[in-house]
Amino acid sequence: MDNPKLKAIKEKGAALRLRLSNNWQEFRERMRHKHRLVVMDTDTFKETFSAELTGTNLFTYAGIAAIVMLVLASLLIAFTPLRSLVPGFIKPELREEAIRNARTIDSLELIIDQHEQHIKIIQDVINGKTIATDESIPDQTLDDQEIVYRRSKADSLLRLKVEQRQKERSPKEKNNKKKRNK
Repeated sequence: MDNPKLKAIKEKGAALRLRLSNNWQEFRERMRHKHRLVVMDTDTFKETFSAELTGTNLFTYAGIAAIVMLVLASLLIAFTPLRSLVPGFIKPELREEAIRNARTIDSLELIIDQHEQHIKIIQDVINGKTIATDESIPDQTLDDQEIVYRRSKADSLLRLKVEQRQKERSPKEKNNKKKRNK
């Protein structure tokens, strides 16, 4: 009853697992194989430095060196003026100055608007036009009575759910308060 296709797939899977296992074992052996690193003086052929390294040692040393370099670079950027070169970083002094400048610009714009209104009024007086006073300007603010509040269906359903939850919680809260008081 064995399907020949399933049998072939299982055999291929077993062969693949065996091959991967063999590759992994070969890789582990290569990583454990010892190599000698020697630094020599070219004139005298005197050995100045020598070390035995394996693949795992080399990988570990390179990882530690990379982490140390990243930490040092981060500290260098964080605690020196180099941080001003980082995009998006703003010095606190510049930020305060920008806020102060924005306030000054706003007040100057307000003063300019007032002067323009004053000049317009003077021009109207010179041309013989009537000047609008505060009493002659109609009040354009809305009364609360003119606003119509409408509830949507979703709002009403949400309100019902919240009220039901509050009703369910209130007996539980009373029981919890009684327990706390005892």
